[in-house]
Amino acid sequence: MTSRRGIALVVALVAALSACSPDREVTRPEPEPVTTQGLAAARLTADDLPDGFVAADAGVAVATELVPEHQCDDALTDLEPADQASTTFTRGSTTLSSTVAHFPGQGGAVDQLLRDVAEDCASVVATDTGVSIRTGALDFGVLSDDTLPIRVEVEPTAGVIEERDLILVRAGDLVHVVRLTGPRPSDKALLDSAVRTAIGRLGELHLRTT
Repeated sequence: MTSRRGIALVVALVAALSACSPDREVTRPEPEPVTTQGLAAARLTADDLPDGFVAADAGVAVATELVPEHQCDDALTDLEPADQASTTFTRGSTTLSSTVAHFPGQGGAVDQLLRDVAEDCASVVATDTGVSIRTGALDFGVLSDDTLPIRVEVEPTAGVIEERDLILVRAGDLVHVVRLTGPRPSDKALLDSAVRTAIGRLGELHLRTT
């Protein structure tokens, strides 16, 4: 006579084999649409930044030039996202902006355009304003294939050199642009923390919408 324990063992074995069946259908939630609200939720907030940063009145559009003193980055004005959300924070003479945008089918093109701009602005002089502009790679903590860090130094004939850092984080056709502007040198620890947060939030949005 088969014991109750033996019957329970057989039932458990059958259930386990059924769970491992290659015919089992795996389902996942339908992708959410990319919305303005979703983009806004992926931005950095004051809680993500050190004490002293306060929200400004307006954000920075993703198509905003990095060096308006010279035409070398005029191509940035051609960027036309389907939607975007931006916010800006200031602390003393330092400004940090966080802009999340959606470029359906064009995410890779945005990355390439910024690489081209960095090359075109590598070393130029704006004669009208008398400033020298040097653009190159930005060395800080977070680096990956989907993170493009650019550093721009704007040096006047007299006075303080300004550093304008731009970090592009991309997940498919979603991009998060973090800009930090202020006297040289910029706060690399701040950038590292901010970009790590940006990567995480953009990744979560990408998972929900693809």
